[in-house]
Amino acid sequence: MIRTIIIDDEPDGIGSLTELLKNFTSVNVKIVGTASNLPDGVKLIHSLLPDLVFLDINMPKENGMNIYKYFPNPHFKIIFVTAYSQYAIEALKKSALDYLLKPVDYLELDDALKKLIKKMKEEQHLLQLDDYLKQLNAPNIPGTNIVINTEHGFFIENTKNIEYCEANQSYSIIHSNNNKQTIISKPLKYLEEKFPSNIFVRTHKSFLVNILYIRQYVRADENYVILKSGKRIPVSVRKNTEFDTLIKNLLQN
Repeated sequence: MIRTIIIDDEPDGIGSLTELLKNFTSVNVKIVGTASNLPDGVKLIHSLLPDLVFLDINMPKENGMNIYKYFPNPHFKIIFVTAYSQYAIEALKKSALDYLLKPVDYLELDDALKKLIKKMKEEQHLLQLDDYLKQLNAPNIPGTNIVINTEHGFFIENTKNIEYCEANQSYSIIHSNNNKQTIISKPLKYLEEKFPSNIFVRTHKSFLVNILYIRQYVRADENYVILKSGKRIPVSVRKNTEFDTLIKNLLQN
């Protein structure tokens, strides 16, 4: 259930939106409070911790856009509901979830709530991955000694020291945690077959990553992981599910 607060200086606005939320949407929403101005609404937000705030813009005392003065990085989602379309671009630039014009169309409202559900699921997924990654970075996870053939012989490296490997045409570059780089005349597939498959994942055709070094996983227009060193590594779309599964399986074993 989505817990929401409505902030609107017009009683009819609160009433009509309440009616739509109760009877004309496919998403289960509970209105936990209402306010007729922004200062009172801010107090409600602090005390009730809603998931979502429906917020009018043109209100007495204080403009609804000023909510970001009180919550620079709000823990809740915001849907602006107003009769004035000139605020739309500014609202969306402020990272509002959506912008609805009065009188609110129930189909547009339902679409906005579905967008909220999708956003919350994505964020929950990222939080779970963050938890997984924190567990994976525990110091008691051992590495494995690997013999890597080179053009002039071989060398032995422990996998716990390898942060990621990068393809460079027919060569591969092994990046270690001490900023050391080793170039070998082997394709990335050679290293992928040598390294333990439950620790190293091919996030992209050009990168093989030790998941113990992943600090953050970011879903965006182009997904990527950030390693402890700060290196940003792309994650191709078709690798998302494989990447998630690998991390979860590792924790279960």
